[in-house]
Amino acid sequence: MAAVANHCITSSSNIKSAKPISFSSATAHAKHSVHFTSNKKYKELSSLSMNGCQSEDPRAPIGTIETKTFPMAPTPASAADRLNSAIYDLKSNPSQLDSGIIRLEVPIDEHIEALDWLRSQSLDPVLPRSYYSGRESSIVPSRHKNNEEKLVGVAGFGSAVSFRHLDGFSLNDWHSIKRFLSKSSPLIRAYGGMRFDARANISPEWQDFASFYFMVPQVEFDEFEGSSMIAATVAWDNRLSTTYEQAVAALEATMWQLSCVIKSKNNSSEQPILLDQTHVPNQISWELAVNKALDSIKSKDSNLNKVVLARSSRVHTNAEIDPLMWLEALQAEGVNSYQFCLQPPEAPAFIGNTPERLFYRDQLSVTSDALAATRARGTSEALDLQIGRDLLSSPKDHHEFAVVRESIRRKLEAICSSTIVEPNKALRKLPRVQHLYAKLTGTLEQEDDEFKILSSLHPTPAVCGQPMEDARVFIIETESFDRGYYAGPVGWFGGAESEFAVGIRSALVGKDVGAILYAGTGIVEGSKPAMEWKELELKTSQFTKLMKHEEARMAVSGKP
Repeated sequence: MAAVANHCITSSSNIKSAKPISFSSATAHAKHSVHFTSNKKYKELSSLSMNGCQSEDPRAPIGTIETKTFPMAPTPASAADRLNSAIYDLKSNPSQLDSGIIRLEVPIDEHIEALDWLRSQSLDPVLPRSYYSGRESSIVPSRHKNNEEKLVGVAGFGSAVSFRHLDGFSLNDWHSIKRFLSKSSPLIRAYGGMRFDARANISPEWQDFASFYFMVPQVEFDEFEGSSMIAATVAWDNRLSTTYEQAVAALEATMWQLSCVIKSKNNSSEQPILLDQTHVPNQISWELAVNKALDSIKSKDSNLNKVVLARSSRVHTNAEIDPLMWLEALQAEGVNSYQFCLQPPEAPAFIGNTPERLFYRDQLSVTSDALAATRARGTSEALDLQIGRDLLSSPKDHHEFAVVRESIRRKLEAICSSTIVEPNKALRKLPRVQHLYAKLTGTLEQEDDEFKILSSLHPTPAVCGQPMEDARVFIIETESFDRGYYAGPVGWFGGAESEFAVGIRSALVGKDVGAILYAGTGIVEGSKPAMEWKELELKTSQFTKLMKHEEARMAVSGKP
């Protein structure tokens, strides 16, 4: 292969068209050279992304939804060769349809971590990035084997089609996304998230995210257990002012950014030094806010029985923080948790390591979690068991948890034909903390009830309070910062499946913001301001320990 720099672009003498597996339409054989335009033109093309929310008829089906799978390649470089060849075939044999979405995918006979692949890409900031790793590996049908595979994580950059609006996520927006998805193409997914409260004012650091932001990646890397896959997706709709030719040209420009050199983990890399940290609210204001909430909960004139108050902590460091390096560090604590990264064009990155599922839908089956009340893990097995027993028997923590569980139960029962709670109350142990937990499962009447599930479950009492509207108003009146996507839904929509986590244990990183760490805690009768503050510190420690650890190491080494 004749490489250009470290990128996966090949010369005409080394590219051979590969026919996709039988279920995909055949492409023409061609030997070709890939032509790239000027850097200015490249930026114009690679930043071109159709906004699917601008459709005049969001329920109108698009012309085609296809997945073309090519034979397995031994390496990322050879897989990229086949992708480039397939893209050239798309260009040489243009579709006559007014709209469509086509995914080209090449399996790789090598296990490569999706986050390592994304971290290895040196991307122009005009290209959005995304990463998502589920709490458990999801099962997807294999296109190149006669069985199923476990999907571990998905990374992507560029946007074949995006969905973004300043107004709150609506049923029409949901239809705008779903028209590009199909059960027959299960890995065409829209990854993204939305604000905790779409009615709250958007602060400058969250401006690029709008009220919600979703993207179908142009270039995607899928990590399976034992193998990998690289994919490229092209989407067009003449009614959205994006033609087939424009969409293919934009994909070509984005492919120019692709690097096939996978960087290995570098555990010895320098971490930024924490210079200062500013909490909003500070501890004095926090105590006032908690006492105000307790007064409201005790008042006979208020219906409020729980409210979740949050804190933002802006950290300043001696060097820019790499959000993917932080996310990589979080993976070490990622047992039974979701990891995510969402970064719109030229924006900071929203990253997190959250244990809380909002919902998972598989056809008509829907599952949600009730997760509330927090304790630290014990330093010994005996102490850990004792802390867990105390959490299970605490009346205050049971009340906080029961409010969450019963609220989710009622919302599922209002939409589902049947609902099961099992376990009813148990411990969920994570590396640093443990919570009370219940799993709730329901059966939808129809798959289109997915939007009802999303809009009904969010926000849960675990991140807002109870009653929901009373708690939301209290938060707006009390908190003096913008939560943005913190505690909002983060995940993906697919044709047959969808999954969303709750964007807690999260941070906004990079692009002149340093980092803003977010954490919250539920206030119910019996809450103590000092103990709740300690809980905030415990929850943000997954981030602060990264900087504190580096600060301590440099102090030991004697470096200035």
